[in-house]
Amino acid sequence: MKYKSIIVGAALIAGFVISGCANNRELMAKSSLSTRNDVFFETSISETGSGKAIADFMFTVKSNSSRFAEIYIKHNNPPYRVYMNIDGQTTVLESEPILENKSPVDSSLPESGTGWKYEFSKRIALAPGKHKLTIVLPIDDVIVEREIALRAGVNTITVIPVYNKRSLQPYKGHNFTAGVKTLKVMVN
Repeated sequence: MKYKSIIVGAALIAGFVISGCANNRELMAKSSLSTRNDVFFETSISETGSGKAIADFMFTVKSNSSRFAEIYIKHNNPPYRVYMNIDGQTTVLESEPILENKSPVDSSLPESGTGWKYEFSKRIALAPGKHKLTIVLPIDDVIVEREIALRAGVNTITVIPVYNKRSLQPYKGHNFTAGVKTLKVMVN
């Protein structure tokens, strides 16, 4: 009887976890689709429209898909992508990873160890003022929404990953091997 109650309890917990993930997946899918296409446009470094807010989006993250006998496998299916949605218009950021080795493993440095480093950047132009920014990392099951205020001229949007905590050595503490927990968004 006790064994059956343990199985029923485990099934209930699994159901709650799965339903929570499903709701997050729906929100991710909704945020990764464009409902508008007139909010911003991509621009080059030399183009700066008068009266426009130029936003330089920068995001660097380290990830570890898997490792087998000292061979580090990167995210291929699906690839590591970032979806950025501003006021309903979405753009996809992609990057080719670079295998980075920051040895020795140091528990005070979240990106110490060997893993794939992704550097995402994009320059967009849009109207100055307040905007709703949504950033989605499907691989890490992370979605972050922030209201940002952009002024006319050049603005820098820097996104910093906050990694999950690991309790096992040698990666004890916050480390990229545990995945991204959330994102900090700063506008300068």
